[in-house]
Amino acid sequence: MRIGIVFYSRTGTGRTVAERLASITGWEVHEVRDASSRIGLAGDLRCVTDCLFKRQPEIRYAGPALDQFDHVILIAPVWLRSLAAPMRSFLMTQGRLIKTYSVICVMSGYGGFRAVDDIAAVVGAKPRGILLLKQYDVLAEECDASLCRFKERTLAAWESGGSDSLLSAVD
Repeated sequence: MRIGIVFYSRTGTGRTVAERLASITGWEVHEVRDASSRIGLAGDLRCVTDCLFKRQPEIRYAGPALDQFDHVILIAPVWLRSLAAPMRSFLMTQGRLIKTYSVICVMSGYGGFRAVDDIAAVVGAKPRGILLLKQYDVLAEECDASLCRFKERTLAAWESGGSDSLLSAVD
């Protein structure tokens, strides 16, 4: 089974999660990048306006098409209690290629489930697994146990033939 991790990270928190999960699992990692910088106050304002107006900013992705994977792990930040705009842009172009997927949302506070709903609406299917992580847990390096459970549940669901419609991998 080929599993791929695809992430977007503005601040580095999502990247940390992707790297930790890859080190635990050995799954390949691919990054979605902004086409233009989001550094500083101007970048902050772009994040807010892109989210509020559901814009699809230009992004860069050099990884394989998502239909090359049997299962995709999407790692996405939550901005203003919704899916980060660059990940939304990526999924608008690649989302329908996904066979099955799971989601890890990284957030400072709230909105993880709304972001998962945003993803499901774009992809056209519910995720097989969901993990919500708080930014402070990731930065304190306290997310490895959750990532290990997430890995185990993802593999168990695959081995069972995917009979569960949704994994209970929420921490």
